[in-house]
Amino acid sequence: MTAFKAILGGIAAISIGTMVQADELKLAHFSSTKYHLHNEMFLPLSEQIGSATDGATTIRVYPGGELGKGPVKQYDRVLDGVADIVYALPGYTAAQFKKTLLVELPGVVPGNEDITKKMWNSIDIVGDEFKRTKLLGLWSAEPAKLLMADKKIEKMSDLAGLKIRVPSKNTGLVIEAWGATAVSMPITQVYQSLETGVVDGVLVDTSVLTSFKLGEVVKYVTTGMDGSNSLFMLVMNRDSWDGLDADTQAKLEGMTGAEMSQGGHVTMSTAGVKSLEKWAAEGGEVIELSPEAAAEFDAASAALAEKLIAELEAEGIGAAEWAAALKE
Repeated sequence: MTAFKAILGGIAAISIGTMVQADELKLAHFSSTKYHLHNEMFLPLSEQIGSATDGATTIRVYPGGELGKGPVKQYDRVLDGVADIVYALPGYTAAQFKKTLLVELPGVVPGNEDITKKMWNSIDIVGDEFKRTKLLGLWSAEPAKLLMADKKIEKMSDLAGLKIRVPSKNTGLVIEAWGATAVSMPITQVYQSLETGVVDGVLVDTSVLTSFKLGEVVKYVTTGMDGSNSLFMLVMNRDSWDGLDADTQAKLEGMTGAEMSQGGHVTMSTAGVKSLEKWAAEGGEVIELSPEAAAEFDAASAALAEKLIAELEAEGIGAAEWAAALKE
């Protein structure tokens, strides 16, 4: 049993409240039915809410972009009510989540501490950035690695002149600090872009070697530096949330939030480790940077967080408070 399913399993004892009018909620995501979160988060959540409400409220999962292609527009789909719940990356709509996305930069959360737990310990500080929706989940994967089509990266200078795909503006800052050119694009376009040479590599967690089949077009994975930290979210249309009765809201809150997010982090991290191991066993080459080379990467990106905090504070965004809370 996965950690996430174990967490949800503990909710089975929730008493079934008064029956309400049947309400089917639409949950949209852009990945396939084989995607780890589809099977370990989205479907279990659907099963649990249906059971807890005796079928009065259900969730129907729409995978593979059935309610609209591409991950970039996921947030718009939940705002517009195309879907009641969406799985999305805050980084694709970075202007909405400037404070939250500070955690993408290396060093904002010290060392290898649990970013997901740190965020939820102080989630109220970024609540204003989610006020247009109901936040159900927010979590991180493992820190990103460099996945390269055919360029071996053993030191920072090897990145000079190369184009690296990034999922967000902040990740792009990291890549630029390392001396490469950042190219923004959704994960669904990366396979073809690597295969055709549009980009030379991607800074991302290693679960995509399997989940988006990037292992087929990646020859080298470089690890050892402090990579960026991508965030993932499950958010609900505010009107859809307000339309639920108080008892159903309480049940859904009990199934989501910090615990579900921790399950998402565990699921994605486990998928990353397994994907990298499988890919390496099939012939992929993992390059572990020397301490000296890793230090050069880390030194280059060390000042990014402080600079961004200052910029956000100048805009009136309380990034310093968020940064301080993440270090507690």
